[in-house]
Amino acid sequence: MALEIVIPDSGPLMSLGRIDRLDLLDRFNCPILITDMVADEILRGKPGAPDASVFEAWFAKRGNRIQTIETSIGMMWKAIPEDIRATLKRVRDAGETSIWQFSNTIRDTMAADDEALVLFEDAAVKKMDFGPHIRKLSTWSFLIALERAGVIPSAQTLRNDMMAANRTIPSDPFDQPSPKMAGRDEDWIAGYDARPDMDDPTP
Repeated sequence: MALEIVIPDSGPLMSLGRIDRLDLLDRFNCPILITDMVADEILRGKPGAPDASVFEAWFAKRGNRIQTIETSIGMMWKAIPEDIRATLKRVRDAGETSIWQFSNTIRDTMAADDEALVLFEDAAVKKMDFGPHIRKLSTWSFLIALERAGVIPSAQTLRNDMMAANRTIPSDPFDQPSPKMAGRDEDWIAGYDARPDMDDPTP
């Protein structure tokens, strides 16, 4: 059985990146799958965004562990010349469309004996079908699980740090196991480096 981390919207990356805690994702010893729209959003970001350099360094150091899945809406966006793209707002509902296409890809290509943890903040993800092998977990629930596992001292402290950095995560503790993962709560911890947090996390 193989585990994959699926991040369909930019929320979890932006929240952890804003406080320079992407190392909490690096502890997974498995691929991290994101959409091309998510990659574009977090790498392009806003001019002068404080977390821009954090994401650039993270992508550079993680290499092929971060796998970008192409979507038709993402390919359409990339086809627009860069100088024109910079003056445009995002295509209406582009993010949700990209997530929907991403969910179809995950559902149709995941091996029968593989499992995935879908880490999200976009409420639309709750209603999307990623297939029978996934567990949906909000950023807040992810932090709570890490606290319970003794990885971090306090989920609330990290949430407060995010708020201080002008990033507010939904407080809904959403955690939905898939039918195939039922009864194995937080089984993804088995594939996680659950050593206690350090003051100076190593990237």
